[in-house]
Amino acid sequence: SLFGLGHIACSLRAHVGMCGGLRRFSSKLAKHPFAAAVVFSTVKGGSADAFTQRVLEGKSELDRDRLAVFITFGFFYQGCFQYMLWAKLFERIWPGRSFRASLSKLVATNLISDPVFFFPTFYVIREALTTKANDRRQVVPIALRKYRDNCFRDWVAGWCVWFPGHYVTYFWMPLHLRVPWVACASFSYICLLSYLRGDARQEEALVVSKDVPDAKEATTHGSCMEEAARLSAEATEISLAGRSAGPLC
Repeated sequence: SLFGLGHIACSLRAHVGMCGGLRRFSSKLAKHPFAAAVVFSTVKGGSADAFTQRVLEGKSELDRDRLAVFITFGFFYQGCFQYMLWAKLFERIWPGRSFRASLSKLVATNLISDPVFFFPTFYVIREALTTKANDRRQVVPIALRKYRDNCFRDWVAGWCVWFPGHYVTYFWMPLHLRVPWVACASFSYICLLSYLRGDARQEEALVVSKDVPDAKEATTHGSCMEEAARLSAEATEISLAGRSAGPLC
């Protein structure tokens, strides 16, 4: 019917208009790729942590130190550093979009840059901004020690998301859209990172609570040893007293 054809025509015009708008938006990002990467990553980091605190954890007030961690991490690492790493360094080492080059970049991101750069940077920023260490020289050693304790769980959680995620990054996305794409796609991952690793003080409390049973067990064991030694000493005294008294008859 004419009504049906008119409806299809309107839908096609809307689709073409939307595609045209996306193309214009993409062309603007292509003109300023570094700025786009930094803005997308910074906004994503802060909004993901705020969402996690308010919605997932149900907090009435935002932890501003924790929020600052994700804003700072989003700006410096996910925006500035990852743009230079992916758009400059990786493209110099593995230029182009061939299957071999894209696969190399995918593997390098998951097995090299994330374990060596992503997580250590996050732990150092978190330690520096959320824990009020008296000696600032201890920030990096403490942060790396915490990362060492959690590294395997962090790697597995990241690989579950980013092996398929970076397939899209390197096989499908144009160069100027890679960091903005990751910034949008990683919202849920940053929420997960915020939920698991955002609260450094809570993580320390969990470690302490795990150590408490061991301390109690050690105290109990020590008390038992002291009691056994006391009973042994009393038995020895009774035996010596019996010998010194001599036979009764």
